Amino acid sequence: MTLVLHRTGESAPYFSGRLEDMLTVSEGRPWQLNRNGLEEVQVTAEAERIRIGCRLGSFHAALSLSFDERGLLRIDVTWSNRTGETQKDAAAGLLFDLPRRAGERITIPHMIYNNNPSSDPDRIVPRLGEGLGGAFICEEHRLPIPCVNVEWPYAADNPDDASPREGTRYFTLYSIPSYWEDGEGRVHYGSLGAIREESRMTVAAFSGVVVFNGSKDTVCIAKNRTQPYDGGYVDFPPGFSLTKSYALDFGLATAAGRGYREAVRTGLALFKPQGANPLALDEMIRLKTNALDDRWRTDERGAAGYVKFSDSNAFGNVSKHPLHFMYGWTGQCLKLAWCDAHLGFRLGEEERIERCTRAADFYVRESAAGVPGIRHGSYRLRDGEWSDFQWNRQPVVSSRAYGETMADLAEIVSLFRANGREVPGSWLNALNEAAVMMEEGLLPSGIYPPSWRMDGTPAESIVTAAGLPCVIALAKLYRLTGEERRLAHAEAAMRRYYELHAETFDRPFARSTLDAKCEDKEAGMYFFLAAYELYLITGNERYREWADLAADWLLTFVYLWNPAYDRGSAFRNAGFKAAFWPGVSVQNHHLDVFFPTFELWHYGRLTGNAEYERLGRMIRDALGQGICTKPGEWGFDVIGEQGEGFFQTHWNHRGHSNRWNPSWVVALVLHNALRFRDAAAAG
Repeated sequence: MTLVLHRTGESAPYFSGRLEDMLTVSEGRPWQLNRNGLEEVQVTAEAERIRIGCRLGSFHAALSLSFDERGLLRIDVTWSNRTGETQKDAAAGLLFDLPRRAGERITIPHMIYNNNPSSDPDRIVPRLGEGLGGAFICEEHRLPIPCVNVEWPYAADNPDDASPREGTRYFTLYSIPSYWEDGEGRVHYGSLGAIREESRMTVAAFSGVVVFNGSKDTVCIAKNRTQPYDGGYVDFPPGFSLTKSYALDFGLATAAGRGYREAVRTGLALFKPQGANPLALDEMIRLKTNALDDRWRTDERGAAGYVKFSDSNAFGNVSKHPLHFMYGWTGQCLKLAWCDAHLGFRLGEEERIERCTRAADFYVRESAAGVPGIRHGSYRLRDGEWSDFQWNRQPVVSSRAYGETMADLAEIVSLFRANGREVPGSWLNALNEAAVMMEEGLLPSGIYPPSWRMDGTPAESIVTAAGLPCVIALAKLYRLTGEERRLAHAEAAMRRYYELHAETFDRPFARSTLDAKCEDKEAGMYFFLAAYELYLITGNERYREWADLAADWLLTFVYLWNPAYDRGSAFRNAGFKAAFWPGVSVQNHHLDVFFPTFELWHYGRLTGNAEYERLGRMIRDALGQGICTKPGEWGFDVIGEQGEGFFQTHWNHRGHSNRWNPSWVVALVLHNALRFRDAAAAG
């Protein structure tokens, strides 16, 4: 029996496979990819579905195939043991063999984006090698959207068309998450991934067994660390059965590299996520404001700012580094200053406005590194010394962190002007110096290097999306000054970022998370924010198209379902819901609150995209989980604190969160919440 999948009006099938090649069972460890043939095959055609029954060795398989109202092919598979003996350490699977084609791309959300071409080869990240030893199959709960999406050029299937269609064809397998709980209260899910061989790409779903980069029964548990995993096997006692449900989607995408967008849209409709909303907006602001206040520090030398880590909790400073200010990235010192001033203007509290002024003054006055536009990135309060980011053990200026900081300084200037306050000339001078340095410090590729040396020359020539915050900073400076050259430069750099990353997604957004060196959410986030800013300024539909592309790419990192957790875990006890939480990168498989919730919401409202508007709000609501509302909650004593990492999978400690709390966890949530409240007040 052969399954062939067509779309009306297209001659070439999307999939064609024999049933005996689509089913696999294995007994014993390690599991094997067996294609042993079928016996006792029975096929029943009903009005709206096809039912198939067959035997594979000691196992019986029953399949039900039907199309739903969206045109998805729904497949239910039940594996059962009809013998009188227990089948131990079993692994059952569903396989879809696709021919290898030139130009194919694969997306496994949060894990693999075109096989992660920008990831450091010396780092442990998911990759597909060649042959059975190069497979990647992971637990369902590691996937925000449990699916595997493969796309390839339309012309690859239709070489004889006189006028071949533009775009690509895609094939996506979704696994509908379901779990079983063993006698010890451990929750077990199915698994999903791909096997890439010389002549075929196999999209594979299993009852739970895994393979990490060709190593069976192995999972990634932390940065650059893997360990054996024995939770993927199932014992089938006599009469036991296991049912899994799947959905297949296939069709045309508008252009090369766009197949992932269909995964987001279909995933939203298929999983219908329900997230948490534990805190009203005003309560979230109150809690995070308390954490903000705890981060304020000064010293006898005139330093003023917000420390990256606090020593106010009972467990002390989790970083064990001396108290310090960090500007951009995980410190976000000036974003916290903006939040303080915003609260001050709204509440009529001059002390807060003064704190922001002192923090901005201190940075502008003291961080200069001797070359116009070059500034240090961190200040230690204990010894009054400035320090920098490092590359090859040499001090550098991170384009990501510097761009963020200058964008925040521009926002502070805008805030002061909007409230009728005088803006120090030194702030504008610092912004203009930064703009000149950014405009002169481009790579030959037309984008920003990941970092500059302290003399202003690029430290690295690799093409990455790390420098996109510099585009945002220039766009915001144009808003302040109206200087056309700032906008022209921002637009020119943005076009190059589009051409290098988003035009085909051969090289997806990468290397914005500075300690990861891989494809990551934040790189796509800053492309979205840059396109959003340019769209607000120009109204050019090109930037709307680019913002849409980036928003959908970002959403592949956002959970569209709620995994269950082991009995006794903190998440199970607290009723934690992962739905609408974003993950981080293909290296760091945990959840965090780094996401442009307000911009996604506002962009959706501005463009009439109700889905983006809804998602921005729902993600904001979900991220209220894990905030300390009373001393001792979530491991914190300071009200409003929140951990950086929430562990929904076997990366770190599944079902728990950490107490690592760099100040961006305060800044990002509060910055978004304050602007949501402004929008609500404005109607």
